[in-house]
Amino acid sequence: MALTAYCKKCGREVEPGEICSRCGTRLGRNAAHAAWCMERTPVKDWMYWNSVIRLLLPAAAVVLLLALLVEWIGGGAVAAEQMLSADFPVTLLILLAAVLIVTFVILLLQGKELSDFVVDSRGVHETRYLPKPTRLKLILRLKSFGQLTDNGESGTVQVIRISQRDLPWKNVSRVQLWPEKCMVLFYAPVWWLRIPALCTPFVWDDVMDFIREKLGKKKKVKLPSSLMSAGTPAASGRRMAQPQQLRMEDLEPVEPEEMITPEAAEEGAGPTDFAGDAPKA
Repeated sequence: MALTAYCKKCGREVEPGEICSRCGTRLGRNAAHAAWCMERTPVKDWMYWNSVIRLLLPAAAVVLLLALLVEWIGGGAVAAEQMLSADFPVTLLILLAAVLIVTFVILLLQGKELSDFVVDSRGVHETRYLPKPTRLKLILRLKSFGQLTDNGESGTVQVIRISQRDLPWKNVSRVQLWPEKCMVLFYAPVWWLRIPALCTPFVWDDVMDFIREKLGKKKKVKLPSSLMSAGTPAASGRRMAQPQQLRMEDLEPVEPEEMITPEAAEEGAGPTDFAGDAPKA
């Protein structure tokens, strides 16, 4: 089991239960949670590209519509058609390709990150850390240099926190599962991806149990059928068909087949019964 509980007195992760196994302090009712850490490379992570494309494509569409609107107002439908037949769409595609190339370079230079995920009774939490930070990595992430130096004896910070996202259960509008990648997508609102939680096989079942417990009975939340509780209309409406039972009266009697003995077959006689009686007339 990947479920653990946090003891506020001793400050350690212990097995879930009513009492801390280390110091004996009574644990809170909602102290159990699933926590795990994943190493992520932005340039190889599809969710980072997804965040860029979700902003890039609508921006390109808005630019195209504005240009068409200006041409329509200035010269009418003929001017708008001429603009579409000219080099403007090609120029827009070249700009999009240039932006994607720049994005690839930025994600490549950002280096690896660490993502801490926690799923508990309050919601879903993600904290991103940057190991071995440098000025270049912070600039590419639009972060300040304030956390780059440490006042302690080490002089240089080895890991810094760069972002934190919290999504309460009450704000979740949609959940999608990506089992091939062991990933859970949380949306709030229903059309906007808030937290893509990259799980491990060890915590997958525990995360599913949390989602089913907190969201399984909510009618307004869009969930896969596997995460719906038994009391929801969508889940209760899908009942397994019961096999049809047969009665003895419905079974047709089967008559025993008549046998032909070898002697009778040689003589060409008719069939005999099982007791070996004489051939029937």
